[in-house]
Formats: sequence, structure tokens, C-alpha cells
Amino acid sequence: MREIEFRGKAIHPNSLEQIVGSWAYGGIFENKIISRNLDMDSQYHGFISEIEIDIETIGQYTGLKDKNGKKIFEGDIVTTFSNINKYTDAFAGDVEPTFYFTSIVCDGACFKTTYKGEPSYVLNQNVSSLVKHMEVIGNIHENPELLEGTE
Repeated sequence: MREIEFRGKAIHPNSLEQIVGSWAYGGIFENKIISRNLDMDSQYHGFISEIEIDIETIGQYTGLKDKNGKKIFEGDIVTTFSNINKYTDAFAGDVEPTFYFTSIVCDGACFKTTYKGEPSYVLNQNVSSLVKHMEVIGNIHENPELLEGTE
């Protein structure tokens, strides 16, 4: 069974003194995250709370983790190799590996990377070689400049 989790940026503080603009993680109902795990640096980590969030920042967990074990969410910006063979985990000939920045989007019922701003590779077991080399470097809400000139 895969883990279903969402994240969103808080827009109103809650009774636990949630900081506006910090990320909340958990289930979702209307425009609230029902959270057990606030940002790790929160002194209230582990408490259950309802946190009103900015709807534009909602992103679902893809069920995948980057090369550092960090969860990959919809809206994340990741680095990925542009010249890796996604089925063999190998590079073509003696070519030096190159990478690019891409964002993660939900397209229909699939999570995908993007190419020139459009949905591209589906993130699933068939691209596991690609995913295990990815690294989350930011997200489209806080770091949109990372994608300038790449998509």
C-alpha cells in the first residue's frame, strides 16, 4: 500500500503557534491539512492539528524518494540526468553525465517530470534508474527561478 500524503504552506496560524508560510504535511480536507508531522524544526512536531493552507501550494507525495531519501512531492524541482538510459542505469558510451532541472507535476493520474514546461516522463518503476539519481533542490513555490531558461 502506498503512502498518501500532502503538503501545503500555512496561511493562518493555529493553536500550536504554527508559523505562517511554513510547510505542513499530512492528510487534506477542504483547504486544511490534517497534520501529525509539522515541519521537522517545529517544537510541536508530532501533534495533531488542522492547518489552513494556501490552496495554490498543495502538492501530493509521489511515493518516491530522491537519492538522499527525501520525499518527492508534486511541485518539487529536482535535478536529473538528461543522458542516462532509464532502463539500464547506464550512460551512452564515454559520454560525461549531464543533468538538468525539472519540476514534478500531476498529469491525469500520473506524476511526471517536465520538459520545456510540458509533462514528460511518468514517474514509476520503469524510470526507477532515473529517480534514484534525482535530488530535490527546491520547489516551484519558493524557488521558481531555478526553472528559468530550463523549461
